[in-house]
Amino acid sequence: MLARTIAAICLAAATSASAQTDLPESFDYMGPTVSTLDVAGRTVAYVDTGPDDAIPVLFLGGTGTSAAVVGLADFLRTMREDLGLRLVSVGRAGFGQSAPAENWTFSDYPADAVAVLDELGITGEVSVMAISGGGPYAAAFAAAYPDRIRSVHLAAALALATRSPLCDDPARMKQIMDDYAAHPLKWWGFPEDSPTHDIPGFGTAAADDGARTFGIAGQRGSGAAEVAEYMRYCKEDLPDVSSVNAPVYIYQGLRDMTVPPANADKWEEAFPNIAVRRNYENGAHDVQYRHWDQILVDMAHLVDRIVICHDGSSMQAAREDADAAIDEGARLGICAWPE
Repeated sequence: MLARTIAAICLAAATSASAQTDLPESFDYMGPTVSTLDVAGRTVAYVDTGPDDAIPVLFLGGTGTSAAVVGLADFLRTMREDLGLRLVSVGRAGFGQSAPAENWTFSDYPADAVAVLDELGITGEVSVMAISGGGPYAAAFAAAYPDRIRSVHLAAALALATRSPLCDDPARMKQIMDDYAAHPLKWWGFPEDSPTHDIPGFGTAAADDGARTFGIAGQRGSGAAEVAEYMRYCKEDLPDVSSVNAPVYIYQGLRDMTVPPANADKWEEAFPNIAVRRNYENGAHDVQYRHWDQILVDMAHLVDRIVICHDGSSMQAAREDADAAIDEGARLGICAWPE
């Protein structure tokens, strides 16, 4: 009898406690949803971060990434949503769930991208955001649809300023790319001093995208799609973007050995309307993540606003105010970045 009484008391206490707890009305966010679209008989994967009334941005990840790689920017998802930005990522041939295609080129990407944008009801202007190896595809889209470009943002973006020695050694290239495809942790192996290690869960999410890119659609860890893309970088020229009058923002780490500053120089020569080139003296090939907060502000067209951490508070400041604050000890980026 005593045992039953104690059990009843415990149950009543638990019921009372749960009754005082607010229960959710919706599910928690689990990351971007990958959708697919048939484009001229090929499957093209894409991610739409919504909402419909936000500023649309066509997002192009670096080489060897799937459409889901846009999720690596979700460490500032709340900031993106507050700024009213909608990122749409369209996967390239052979990566992730986007079907491979023979003789696919930079100039084939715009048709895939615009088909997805049209499917989503995005028929007006878009900003274009490219990281690393996504650069030439961004240029191809801008060249194909100059009147649909609101702004262009190029972060550590390849402009084909130089050609890799691997271009002359396809057997070695295949060996390297197959190894990377089979080991996504290597593919996403940022050095120990990379600021990406300060982002909780970033390394895991990046490796997951590597596994998706090279395996989810039955690729079995093959580097074939990466070899095909790399050969585009070896053989194709940068698309002509001289007709693109939209403002262009360039973000370049001056210590970037993967996509060195010569690429930013070439972008400056290629586009007629450079709004700003942001050089980061200590930035390497991770500048797109370390300064994603600034890129978001630029994509929201908050003109001449610089993201800084000043006296323990994250803020947007006018250029002259930001410079003065930095002289007093402020630093670039939100305060989540460690000193």
